[in-house]
Amino acid sequence: MAAPVGQELFSRTLNFGPRGQMGIFRMRLLARQPGHEDLTITVPDQTTIMEALGLAGLSLDAPCGGQGRCGKCLVEVQGRLSPPSPKEALILENQPGRRLACLTKGSGEVTVTLEPRTVFNAVKGLGWSAPYSLDPPFKISQVPERDRQDQRSAQQFLNLKALSPQVLQTIGLLEADRNLGQVLTYQDQILMAFPANQEPPPNLAVALDLGTTGLAVAVLDLSERKILAMETSLNPQTAIGADVISRITAAAHSNDDLLKLQELAISGLKDLLTSAAGPKLAPSLHGAVIAGNATMLHLLAGVNPKSLAQAPYRPIFTKSLDLSHLAARLGLAPWAKVLTAPSISAYVGGDITAGLLAIKLAQRPGTVMFIDIGTNGEIVLSQNGTMVATSCAAGPALEGMNISHGLRAISGAIDSFKLNPDHSPCFTTINQAPAIGICGSGLIDLCAELIKGGLIAKSGKLLSSENFAPHIHDGAYYLTDQVSFTQKDIRQVQLAKGAIAAAMKMLLERLKLTIHDLTEVIIAGSFGYHLRAENLLTLKLIPAGYQGPVTFVGNSSLTGAARLLLDSSAQEEIDQLTAQVEVIELGFDPKFQETFLAELSF
Repeated sequence: MAAPVGQELFSRTLNFGPRGQMGIFRMRLLARQPGHEDLTITVPDQTTIMEALGLAGLSLDAPCGGQGRCGKCLVEVQGRLSPPSPKEALILENQPGRRLACLTKGSGEVTVTLEPRTVFNAVKGLGWSAPYSLDPPFKISQVPERDRQDQRSAQQFLNLKALSPQVLQTIGLLEADRNLGQVLTYQDQILMAFPANQEPPPNLAVALDLGTTGLAVAVLDLSERKILAMETSLNPQTAIGADVISRITAAAHSNDDLLKLQELAISGLKDLLTSAAGPKLAPSLHGAVIAGNATMLHLLAGVNPKSLAQAPYRPIFTKSLDLSHLAARLGLAPWAKVLTAPSISAYVGGDITAGLLAIKLAQRPGTVMFIDIGTNGEIVLSQNGTMVATSCAAGPALEGMNISHGLRAISGAIDSFKLNPDHSPCFTTINQAPAIGICGSGLIDLCAELIKGGLIAKSGKLLSSENFAPHIHDGAYYLTDQVSFTQKDIRQVQLAKGAIAAAMKMLLERLKLTIHDLTEVIIAGSFGYHLRAENLLTLKLIPAGYQGPVTFVGNSSLTGAARLLLDSSAQEEIDQLTAQVEVIELGFDPKFQETFLAELSF
C-alpha cells in the first residue's frame, strides 16, 4: 500500500503566517503512531481544525464535504475552541473531548490528538477479462541499417510520425553520431529514440483506475505481457467529499479549488504508481491509460465539471483524452503517452466503458445486465449487442457512508456477517482487527441476515423480537457494545438498493423486456468480491423474479485500462462500443419515481 498522504510530516514543524488576518492560533498534533514525532503548526485565528490539517498536508474523511452533516471528521481536541453549534452539538452527544474538525475553529493554543492512520483496503488484482490478442500498441523496435546513399529524412526512413521537438532533437543528436539504435513507438508515433550502444529501457506501462473512493494501479511489462506489481489506495480527494457532487460543487467554487482537486488526483496517482513500481522504475514507464468516471477525468484534466451537475448534464469531453503533458507530474517518463478511457455521457464514464471492453459485453449472447455498484450505480443492459445504459444516485451508503457506524474498507471494518443459530452475531473484520464499524459488504450481509432472521420487516421497519433481545437497545441492533445498526441506517440501504433496482427495471422496460428475460447479472468493482449473490437477492437489490446467475468480475475498470495497453485493437473497439450505447436519463422520466418507490421494500 502507498503511505498515507502527509504521514512523514510528523517529523518536522511547519509554520504558516496569518495572511493578513488578526491573530493566529498554534495547533499541536499528537501522533499515536510509533516512530513519529508530534507536529506543531501556526495558522490564522478562526481557522477550522480541518483547514489547519489540510495546510499541514494531512486529511480526514469528510464524506459530506465539510458541511457538518456526516460526523465522520470527529477528532480529540483540547484548547481554546469555538463553541459547538446546535448542529454539531446534536452529533457530539455523549462524546466529551471530541469535536467536528470541519466546524470547530481554534484561537490560541489547541492540541489535537491524531489516531493511527488507517489504510484503505481493496482487492489487489485485475478483474476477469474475456480473451483477447496480446499485441501492445507500445513497441521498442530496432532501427535497421541505412544505405549510405539514402537521402531520405529520418522521419521518412522510419515511416513514422515524430511527436515533439524533444523527439526530433534526440533523433538529430543520435543521427549525427550515427548512433540511432531503437525507437519507442505508440501506434505510428515515435515517443522516444535510444542510442545503439546502450541497452534500451524495458517496455513498461501502467494501467490506472481513478475511482471516486479508491485508486488502483497495475504496472505492466509489455514485452513479457505480464503484471509486475499492483497497488490500491484511498483517493485523497475524499478529504473534499465522498461523492462526485460534493467535488463538482467544490471545483465550481473557484479555479483554485479546481486546481487543488486536480493536484490531489495527480499526486494520489503518482504516489500509488511510485509505490507499486518503485522510485527507480516509475520514471521509465512509457505509457499510461487512466479509467475513471466523467467527473474524475474532468478533475484530472483540470476541466471545470460544473456542467455535469446541471441539467441537461453535458460533459465538456467524452472521447479519449491525451494527457501526456501530465506525464512528469504523474512520475512517468517525460516522453510517456498518457491517455484516458472514453466516456459515454456525464454519468456513464470511462470506468464503465473500460469495464464493457474488459468483459466484451457487446459480444455476449443473451440479455445481460452489467452493474457497477457505488455512490452512482452505473448500469448497462445488453440484448445480443443492443445496449442501453443509465446511472442512478444510489448514495454512499453501500460504501459505508451515511451509516451511523459506517466505514470505508479499512482495518477493523466489519466486512461479512452471519447470524448464529441462537441469533447471536457472527462477523469478520478486515485484518482481523477489533470491530470499529461496518463497511459496504458487511452492511449488505447484515441487512440481509436480519431480514432472513425476521428482525427487519419487508417495509424496512426494525422490529422487536425476543430472539434478538440481548442485542436490541434504544431502537438499534448492536453487533458489539460500540457498533450498532439503526432504523435510519436501514432506510439508507433501502434508498440505495431501491435506486439500483428501479434503474434495472427501467432499462429492461426500454427494450420491452422483464426481469424474467434477464439471463445474467454481472457485478463489477472490487466491492463485488466480498458480496454474496443470495444477499443481493434477499435485499431485492436485484429485482424479485430474477432466476439466473450473478457473476462477479472484480475491478473491470482497471482490467479494461490494462487491455488498452496490451491490445492494439482495443482503442478502436472501445471507441465503437461507446458509439453503440444509448444512454437513458432517468431524471427526465416521470415513471422512475414511481418505480423507485415500489422497489424500496425488501
